[in-house]
Amino acid sequence: MSPIDDSDYDRSICTTCAAQYSASGLRPYRIGEEAFGDGCPICLDERQYVLPTGQAWTSWRELDRKHTMSLQPEPKDSRIVRIVTEPKIGQIGQTPFLIRTSEGSLIWDCGPYLSPSVVESILSTTSPSKPLLGIAISHPHFFNSSVTWARKLGCKVYICVADKEWFMRKDEFVDDKRLTGALRGRHFPGSCVLHWDRSTDAPEEFSLLRTGVLFCSDTFKIAIDRRMMTFMWSYPNYIPLPPKAVQKIWQSLRPFNFNDIYSAWPGDIAYGHGKAKVLKSARRFIEMEGWGSNDFALEE
Repeated sequence: MSPIDDSDYDRSICTTCAAQYSASGLRPYRIGEEAFGDGCPICLDERQYVLPTGQAWTSWRELDRKHTMSLQPEPKDSRIVRIVTEPKIGQIGQTPFLIRTSEGSLIWDCGPYLSPSVVESILSTTSPSKPLLGIAISHPHFFNSSVTWARKLGCKVYICVADKEWFMRKDEFVDDKRLTGALRGRHFPGSCVLHWDRSTDAPEEFSLLRTGVLFCSDTFKIAIDRRMMTFMWSYPNYIPLPPKAVQKIWQSLRPFNFNDIYSAWPGDIAYGHGKAKVLKSARRFIEMEGWGSNDFALEE
């Protein structure tokens, strides 16, 4: 990743989905006056939306004046750290994770802004033996300012090539065929989850956490009751995934063991029996869409 330059601070950022574009000075518009402004393809897609007030833009430079950031460790495992922005930016408002493993740190998902103090804090956790391994992003709604983050942190960004068309910094895209992995059938063609096997990665102070953990973003989503998951093609527009897509998600997750599930928003956590909860939820979801249990065999 090339070093940051001053132009990164002025590149346009969508105020709804928080995607950063290569261009600066993109024009806002009101609904009905689209011809006089610049649209955001991510928000114009049926999975997302343009606000009734129309399309608006901001920039890293503007965000730097209005927002603060902090690193907030999760109470049950301090190696899992949320990167929190206040007030939230955009309508989605996800919190990326800094995950500190024995091999180094990984940032899961991304945001539109990264403060100098948080850059310093993240880099202070790294060392030659435990480097920052990179930024991996689940799907296009969280691509955000990933190129600028990577330049600030001196690391690479990893996304699924199936979602390349939604990566708005296309001049920075490199197709590396050595890396594979995605769920088959989901929110976006390349939507991913992250699995961390803590069974061999738990020092003495974390000896009770020798279980797998899954970071689901909103490839599937934790329901309010924390006992069920939901599977949607569009969350804001309430369009569910078809049963076959839910089946493929489960088939992709079956080989992995995981106990806890972390979503992209603070408090959206399902502790304990995570894999069983996904299985139960997938069965229930497809039954409510008209499939019977004999149509969709979901063996554990």
